[in-house]
Amino acid sequence: MSKKVAFIALSMLLVLSGCLPGISNDDEEEGVGMEEEETDEEVEMEVSPEIPSLDHYYRSVLQDGEYVHGETRGYHTDIVYNRVDLERLEVGLQEIASQQFNQEDYFFREGQFIQRGELNQWLLRYREPTGDDEGNPLGLNPPLGEGDSFEQRERSNPRVLSSILEHNYMIENDNGQLQIGGIVIGLSMNSVYYFRERFEDGRYGPTLEENVPIETSLEEGQRIASIVLERLRSQERENGALENVPIIFAIYREMPRESLIPGHFLATATAPPGEEIGDWTTINERYYLFPSAEANEAQREDSEIFNQFKNDINRFFENFVGVVGEGYYQNDRLQKMKISIPITFYSKTEVIALTQHVADRVQQRFPEEVKIEVEVSSAKGQEALILKEPGRDPFVYVY
Repeated sequence: MSKKVAFIALSMLLVLSGCLPGISNDDEEEGVGMEEEETDEEVEMEVSPEIPSLDHYYRSVLQDGEYVHGETRGYHTDIVYNRVDLERLEVGLQEIASQQFNQEDYFFREGQFIQRGELNQWLLRYREPTGDDEGNPLGLNPPLGEGDSFEQRERSNPRVLSSILEHNYMIENDNGQLQIGGIVIGLSMNSVYYFRERFEDGRYGPTLEENVPIETSLEEGQRIASIVLERLRSQERENGALENVPIIFAIYREMPRESLIPGHFLATATAPPGEEIGDWTTINERYYLFPSAEANEAQREDSEIFNQFKNDINRFFENFVGVVGEGYYQNDRLQKMKISIPITFYSKTEVIALTQHVADRVQQRFPEEVKIEVEVSSAKGQEALILKEPGRDPFVYVY
């Protein structure tokens, strides 16, 4: 029996007035550490209403009723090739933040302290200034390696850092104003480095790739984190205001471009106010695609359960139904399974019958403690949704 779920949005907004560090209304301001002009104009700040949901999200900071976009808005979609990686990185950083920044007291805001132009410099290779060449001393990726050809130089020292994502967490001070209470920095590392040569006539050569060992991702991520901390805490940035703000770092390892599943976090560490980065804590998480040879080898028992579930669905109708799953693991234990079932028939009674059957099979096949989400879709769009929370009956909705 399905359960009805009601979401009731709170009608009252928590209104907080005042200035927020890191927010500037001067569109021409490009540099870091430039002082803001004093103004008597008061900007109304507020946070979004809290909405009861299955997942407890941070409330977001609003400025004059509008969402506060980050300084590097849209930048990451151009440099992180796999959309599922970017989504996992964004959500995962909030999960890591919630362990230190209470969701009742802190409010989320996209990053305001790392500027778009400087982020671009950071992500390029380090180049030593020579003569008239200014180089790129701010580059966080390693310099070109040695070799007689373009390919040899790129392969011998691949770019390890793919992207940097900044999240800000605001807190209300004694004067009822929002101020920066914490920062989370996600360092997204390459598992595969893609590169190609550009010739003098403007043509490009074929795309080449070089695998980056996981040990390199972890070691280089820790090195880069120390440099980023020093830059954020410099006196030139916000007049040194970030010196007394805790900064959390998280190292994330992307999957190859063609992957259907996201990568995973490797480690996290915190630099308390006025201190260096503390000990790094390893994060043991992983996604597996079901069915796949990798899942069958690493998670054989769960793979067999999924295959039984898949066979149950395919026996229900004469038409073959494709069933694909994405399993999320923490400490080698399955925590969540997201399943997609694309169908080719359109009869509403068939959709209802299949959905009922799927909900029953979810309860019969999968462990009670695993969260299950099933989407049934056709060429017309989404047809049905089944949610199974640990310890609860499935929630079923047919569109």
